[in-house]
Amino acid sequence: MEYTQLQVAQAIVSVLPDSRWVGKGLAQVYLWLVSGDRSEDESSRHLYDLNCYSLTKARELVLTLVDNGFLSHIKPRTKTGSAENPITKMFPAAITEQRFLEQVDALRAQRGTVNYDDDRESGHTLVDFTLTERDLRLPVNVKNAGTRFESAQQLVGLEPDDCIPIPVYKAYDAIEKEPNLLYAVAVDYGLVDSINTHLVPLFDEDEAIVWRILNDYSGTRIRDAEDKFVYGITTRHWDNIRDNFADPEFRLISARKSIRILQKQPKRTPGIGLRAWGTGASAEVNVHISISDETKPWSEVFDRIASNSLGDIIEAINRKKTEVVYDPEI
Repeated sequence: MEYTQLQVAQAIVSVLPDSRWVGKGLAQVYLWLVSGDRSEDESSRHLYDLNCYSLTKARELVLTLVDNGFLSHIKPRTKTGSAENPITKMFPAAITEQRFLEQVDALRAQRGTVNYDDDRESGHTLVDFTLTERDLRLPVNVKNAGTRFESAQQLVGLEPDDCIPIPVYKAYDAIEKEPNLLYAVAVDYGLVDSINTHLVPLFDEDEAIVWRILNDYSGTRIRDAEDKFVYGITTRHWDNIRDNFADPEFRLISARKSIRILQKQPKRTPGIGLRAWGTGASAEVNVHISISDETKPWSEVFDRIASNSLGDIIEAINRKKTEVVYDPEI
């Protein structure tokens, strides 16, 4: 179905009212000019205030925006490889994070001294949430494992259904900056298909228009629009998502343990301990973890925090032992 520029502009402003994406700014100015609600000077100033255009360029755009439409001024999205529906592929993270928040709320109900900080909009790429209890802090990175590593047995010696990847550079970075970081991983290989089957049909007409536009266009601060759309949709439709989507168990492993596995078993990291790099592993350097042997179920971590404190888990992350290791002089 084709939509008019007016319909698209109205949908963007309705669904993304607080976004600073250039596309939303252009849509807003287009509506003002069509309706006569704002002058050309006020509209130019609005585009300039978004820090997307110089004032001169903004004034030039405003003069032709009504006649030429606003979509022609938004940069088309470059789609390569599997990025045919890039916005759809952002939903697994948002849905998984919302699932984890429900688990945290259940923990708070059990242990009233536990709380959490939401770090997702802090610009801190390592941490999604920080569990807190008095002066204790337990940072958590929530991950969705949505693609089965079919070559896991051949390349890293693990069964595909017992294998999750942790990016090596992020784990090393975490040890330096957030040494107590926990990864909470939900293994759900059917989540993307569930989004196409159950979530997209829930969109109202405006949401469907914006979903289509964000898949087709980019531009300055597109990430702001993507985040506001994906997290807004997830929140608005959460009751239906909860009812129709699988609810996999979270499995936890610390950044410290991930790097320890890399050090002890380099063959778990194609590209470091295996020559066959590029034959079946992703381009990102990951250490591959056994779900059954090397992670803890959230239920166990939940019970330990509820019974003891966050300190119990922090101590477990920082457990040490003495070993005799090679220390070559030459």
